[in-house]
Amino acid sequence: MDTEKRLLLVFAFSILAVVLYQGFIAPPKRGKSSVQSTKVVKKLSPGKNVIQKPVKPSKALTHETGSLPLGVQPVKGKVRDIKLSFPSYRVVLSSEGGTIKSYLLTRYTNEKGQPMELVGGPGYFRYYVPGEVTLTKVLNDSVYRVKVKKEDKGERVTFLLDLAKYGIRVEKTYVFHPDYRFDVAFKALLPGHREVEGVLIGPKIAPKDRKSRYSFSGPLVFKGRKAIEVKLKKKEREVYGDFLWTSLQSLYFTATLVPKAPCQVLIWKGLTKGEYYLALLSKKGEISFWSFMGPKDYSLLKGYGVKLEENIRFGIFKVIAKPALEALKFINRYIHNYGWAIIILTILIKIVFHPLTVKGYKSMNKMQELQPYIKQLKKTYKDDPGAVNREMMALYKKYKVNPMGGCLPMILQIPVFFALYKVLMVAIELRHAPFIFWITDLSAKDPYYITPILMGISMLIQQKMTPVGDPTQAKLMMLMPIVFTFLFINFPSGLVIYWLVNNVITIFEQFLIKKVYA
Repeated sequence: MDTEKRLLLVFAFSILAVVLYQGFIAPPKRGKSSVQSTKVVKKLSPGKNVIQKPVKPSKALTHETGSLPLGVQPVKGKVRDIKLSFPSYRVVLSSEGGTIKSYLLTRYTNEKGQPMELVGGPGYFRYYVPGEVTLTKVLNDSVYRVKVKKEDKGERVTFLLDLAKYGIRVEKTYVFHPDYRFDVAFKALLPGHREVEGVLIGPKIAPKDRKSRYSFSGPLVFKGRKAIEVKLKKKEREVYGDFLWTSLQSLYFTATLVPKAPCQVLIWKGLTKGEYYLALLSKKGEISFWSFMGPKDYSLLKGYGVKLEENIRFGIFKVIAKPALEALKFINRYIHNYGWAIIILTILIKIVFHPLTVKGYKSMNKMQELQPYIKQLKKTYKDDPGAVNREMMALYKKYKVNPMGGCLPMILQIPVFFALYKVLMVAIELRHAPFIFWITDLSAKDPYYITPILMGISMLIQQKMTPVGDPTQAKLMMLMPIVFTFLFINFPSGLVIYWLVNNVITIFEQFLIKKVYA
């Protein structure tokens, strides 16, 4: 019996440790960094459209290289805004720099009920020429000529800039589609000889999106068969080549860039918390890619066929988390309430694990019956630990008892718990989804802390039903409901509801099993 009790204690503390680790240790420190050198992730051979010696972003912002004469000013003129509307989003482009200055999602709102703005900063898809402050300023601050053309599958917007005197000709083309997807092509003839030139997004995506220290937000690079979470300190930068896509993401939204030709991405950290810059870089004077800017909806992202669903960070148990999310969405299609869907899914999981729980209880009951014999063995062979172990194994064999039998249900449920924990943390389906009464957003904390308190009470009752012989273990186990109550106060109410219902079902299950198998 002691083995099962110890494992229960380890299980409870492991949950606490993982949650605390994700919240307070895993995120990179935001303080000053002494790192000064550029970190190059992979250097490819020359001639494959790569950067051999990337220029530090700090240098690019403070030094001139002289490809344009000092004092050259951007082209002035009347700034024109181009506004396009689609069922899912509205986009505003500016003729100043030929950038996207606003990208509003009409089906998602911020905390004030306004359409969610994804562009954070001076505009997306600005030019970035490493080491060329004057040239970069001319390209981004000049007023471009604009051509707008309606096409069968979307709308094409072309920006043109000609400065023949300085050998500059730029063409920036966007083709917008109704499904959060648009194509981008940059062609440039620029003065002088440069190693690279590129296009820049940042410093933020969806600046008014909800923040969470328990889920990753920032740059991703999908390389090989996995998405790499890029975590940098100030003054650090990393260069990636040979990647499928890269993205800048918040908790629920993403701006993903999928290159159509080989290029590199340079990533560096901004000056303030949560700021990152992504620059696609090429040596050919031409960059083409398509971009997805929208919600991190699993089914929607998966439909593009290039692993965009990896923008959703389900954690190490994603093989369980993905079907759990699909099951949650399936149930919701019939009852139209994600709160009840969470409760039903929790009940179904408990039903699936019930036979194992019964088997575990039987094993624990047999172990309890053998405790007097085990105590006598320890007393008889108190000076010979080896003999104690041999006699205990013989005892288990004689009565066909597996000392770890009571642990199996608990071990198997650990991955399921952490998978659901991540699903309920990051699923956009729960964002602004109401349940009942005072719970109007399952992705936000309970405003009155009622569910965390009920969860703590249910956990206390559950501990009372599982007596622990060791006084030290008993004190630790009784402390857990208090710790978990305070920990869950700021968790999404959907996650708290899952844990509360799980506790209530476990209490009923323990009571029923004891009555049947006493």
